[in-house]
Amino acid sequence: MKVYFDKEGLVQSRGLCEDMDLPYSLFCSASSVYPFVKYEEELAEINDYCVFVLCRLEDKLKTLIDDSEVSFELIKGRRGEEKRTEKEIDDLFDPAYMFSPVFTWERLSRDVNKCTLLLLVLSYLESSLNEIAKWFCEERSISLGRKEKGSNEITFYLRKIGQCCQCDLEKALGNELAYIDKVRKIRNQFVHRGWSVEEKSYDEFRLCDVFDAASKFFAVIERAASGAGIITSDIAWN
Repeated sequence: MKVYFDKEGLVQSRGLCEDMDLPYSLFCSASSVYPFVKYEEELAEINDYCVFVLCRLEDKLKTLIDDSEVSFELIKGRRGEEKRTEKEIDDLFDPAYMFSPVFTWERLSRDVNKCTLLLLVLSYLESSLNEIAKWFCEERSISLGRKEKGSNEITFYLRKIGQCCQCDLEKALGNELAYIDKVRKIRNQFVHRGWSVEEKSYDEFRLCDVFDAASKFFAVIERAASGAGIITSDIAWN
């Protein structure tokens, strides 16, 4: 019986500096101005924490498979669209497989843990944007105000930051904003509905893409702040 484990395309942050062919990147401050250097360090730490959790879960699955009385094959990566074989379907109804902790931990790693880590990354992004928006509004003597009913925190903060920088950040980060909004809805479904979230929702995102989008938020905001004179550095921006 095949079980699947996916590390979500994540690697240790130091590996991102060594391999340019990876599917994502982490924010690297170009200005070296605080708190952007803080966001760089903290996002890397969160990335490495996620990698640590995934590695420990993989070790747990390997141990359970080694100790199992029935045969399992650990496949690295996501389950594809291929259908289960007739034998695999029969095995699913075999009590030895049905009640195996291997399946429990496979689902925990694939579904619950994945959304838990998503919750962590999005909470950090929202908190950081809130901090930036308050900082920029204070610099510009602009009232932060309150978000409109029906809008979300990320869009609200981004709009305020853009107002302070006199640029349209919603347009500049259009693709990333749309992606973050999609995974934010999955996050909210998980928080409010938990285990009842449809499994297909978990396949609609990868954690490496979430980190990549969050990193672009910080990079574009830092550039806009520099262009608006809110932060200053010796870097020559292209």
